[in-house]
Amino acid sequence: MLLLLLLVMILSARAYKNISIKSEFAEAIEQFIKENPQFGYRSIAAFLEDSSRRRLEELKAKETRLPRMEQINCDEDGVKILDRQLHRVVDVTFKPSGIRCNIDDADNCEHIKFALEQKDVQKIVSQKRKEGWKLPDV
Repeated sequence: MLLLLLLVMILSARAYKNISIKSEFAEAIEQFIKENPQFGYRSIAAFLEDSSRRRLEELKAKETRLPRMEQINCDEDGVKILDRQLHRVVDVTFKPSGIRCNIDDADNCEHIKFALEQKDVQKIVSQKRKEGWKLPDV
């Protein structure tokens, strides 16, 4: 039984982190808790956890998410795409024999799909198809 109790104590100790705050701030929070029992806080830890969670939710709601992929440039040889998920620049190349992605080593992947959705890429691909290149219809 003692061993089980010791194990529970060790495991629960790992679930928490210690933080430091200035004494004056801790005293102000303690005073607020004592003077305002209607808010339901019983400790500085409960107050800080609640206020930090609320602030984190607020910041996450304001967070601007950049799109996963962004076209960097485009010319007659292909397209460079920034893939933020992979943290890499992807080269989608155009050749008379077809289109190719250097990351996926494929002719049909999400990078190629993204590239073919771009207006300037569509113009180049359409022109090259007229010249007899084996590129996808856009």
